[in-house]
Amino acid sequence: MKDDPGASANRCIARGGEIYAAGTEGPAWRVVAGTVRLDEAGPEGRQFAGLALPGDVIGAETLLFGRYSFTALALSACEIEPWLAGHEQPSGETLLGMLATAERRMAQILSLRSGTAGERIRRLLAFMSARVADGRRAVRLALPRLRDIADITDLSVETVSRTITHLGAEGSLEVYGRYRTRQVSAASLRRPKP
Repeated sequence: MKDDPGASANRCIARGGEIYAAGTEGPAWRVVAGTVRLDEAGPEGRQFAGLALPGDVIGAETLLFGRYSFTALALSACEIEPWLAGHEQPSGETLLGMLATAERRMAQILSLRSGTAGERIRRLLAFMSARVADGRRAVRLALPRLRDIADITDLSVETVSRTITHLGAEGSLEVYGRYRTRQVSAASLRRPKP
């Protein structure tokens, strides 16, 4: 793996921006803020493969294979920092913790692709707001692009649009402004309102 001169500093990536591309060389990163979408190459182009939240490490496969296996995109505005920038070796406990987190994350991601459209989108928005909520009842985040929500939840863009409109009408979230910013009530997203 080549040394990357930009790998020693934190990076901020705008929503929709590419963090790295599959097949390229680079360092591993820890997500500081935001949500990262991971895609893999499929028969019809890029296919959704996973999500990473603050605290998660992305691109660790470069330590073994020298290249990224996935393409990483900023689902929301993100900040990332180099992981192992000082070339320190992670402890066995650190690696086991990462493995346990990866297993939990996979179970969460699989739940985003089952159930009704409303349940899937509620879970995705709760998933994205969980780490930033920090005990607050409401969190303001940029709504991901409809195409991203559709890919992640295995729904059509039209279904996503209708469902978000419905969630707004029932008061679970507010969608307003040109950039589709929304106010999320963490409690209301965990379960449908009666």
